[in-house]
Amino acid sequence: MSDSLQPGSIVLVEDDEGERDAVAAVLREAGHVVTTVASGSEVLALLGRRAAEVVVLDLDLPDIDGLELLGRLASVEGNATVVVLTGPDDIQTLVEAMKLGADGFLVKPVEVATLRETVQKALLQQRRLRRVRVYEEAVAARKSAAGELGAHEFVGSSPVIRAVRGMIGQVAKTDSSVVLSGESGTGKGVVAKLIHAHSRHPHGPFVGVSCAALPAALVESEIFGHERGAFTDAKSSKPGLLEVANGGTLFLDEIAELEPQAQAKLLKIIEERSFRRLGGVRDLAVAVRFVVATYQNLGELVRRGDFREDLFYRLNVFEIALPPLRERGDDVVELAYHFIRNLNPLVGREIQVIANPAVEVLRRYSWPGNVRELRNVIERAMILTSGKELSSACLPHDLRDAVRGGGDGIESLEEVEARHIARALRATGGNVKLAAQRLGISRSTMYAKLRRYSLAAPRSEGVADGQGPGA
Repeated sequence: MSDSLQPGSIVLVEDDEGERDAVAAVLREAGHVVTTVASGSEVLALLGRRAAEVVVLDLDLPDIDGLELLGRLASVEGNATVVVLTGPDDIQTLVEAMKLGADGFLVKPVEVATLRETVQKALLQQRRLRRVRVYEEAVAARKSAAGELGAHEFVGSSPVIRAVRGMIGQVAKTDSSVVLSGESGTGKGVVAKLIHAHSRHPHGPFVGVSCAALPAALVESEIFGHERGAFTDAKSSKPGLLEVANGGTLFLDEIAELEPQAQAKLLKIIEERSFRRLGGVRDLAVAVRFVVATYQNLGELVRRGDFREDLFYRLNVFEIALPPLRERGDDVVELAYHFIRNLNPLVGREIQVIANPAVEVLRRYSWPGNVRELRNVIERAMILTSGKELSSACLPHDLRDAVRGGGDGIESLEEVEARHIARALRATGGNVKLAAQRLGISRSTMYAKLRRYSLAAPRSEGVADGQGPGA
């Protein structure tokens, strides 16, 4: 199947129900996996939990200005290709949208043929960019391969981070499989690259893929590759990411999202060090180091029957649990200065110091989104800063409100609640419904709190099939 004909994962953002249903129907008829939302806040919450390849975005939304939302979508990790929907008289808005990074546009009323063609072009562009990122990561990993593992590569001086750094150094020189666990945003991708860079094969490729971002129909083809004629429109053979990673490291992020059939095939590869492409008859030898990551409790998933026990024991040779930022003490300040130094040239600033009141806010906030949230907060604050000192006034209002109440070390109710909800999610292996039951709240209330505190929720219970969290 050629890139331009493959189905993909699409998020449609449209507040008009009739228009939303019509566009979604066309895309689903073309074989795409479509999730629909009606507002800007919904799409931001959704993409905070899972990735998509293409976002079809109506610029006229009730809650967030379309151009502002477009800019915010560009900062989401693993950002999707964005196609904007606009009216026939909104040419100036369309021009601004293209300047802000929109990758395509559709003018209402949308013609069926134009819709299909535009989305297919966006999918092709996204997949080309993904391949480029794979090879760029491989080059970056090779460049950082020399030398011993140092603090400059994994920022932080707290005892828990020093322990993690020591574990990375111990396991890197082996070929053992590694499981990286921890909340969303704790740096699992960074650790995976460090393990590769300090491995016995640092000059081999580093290939990362998010299992959550791959539509179920494409998982085997993307990871294992396929032969010509393996399925309709498979007009040529295609090597999978496993072959691209041969001689290096394959990083499978969100491993818990891997389909059962793909889990069985992955187990066979680990045991036999060989595999067959989809539709192939020849065994291909492969030498790959597996590093996997998850925010869910794999042991709990095994007990529930949602993850293969034999694969779990093959992968879980060495586990590194990454601590949440709220347990890392003054690492938050060290990380903030690290981001300022890196971002100064990118945002055109010369910030040298963080004012004491701002430091106090950073220290006392609970950081439910962890290091990823901290980086976004610092970048936003830097944009609002005109001088060389970053003040507390430039930090988001909700962040300052969450820590208001003095410097006596007493946590706010919001901090306590966010930690308690995160603990309930971990205890239930990421099962939102079960976690809500144990907390004594409704599922819709649970989703509202997940959005409020930027906590990760799994793709399940209505979100994945296009329903709202209150379904």
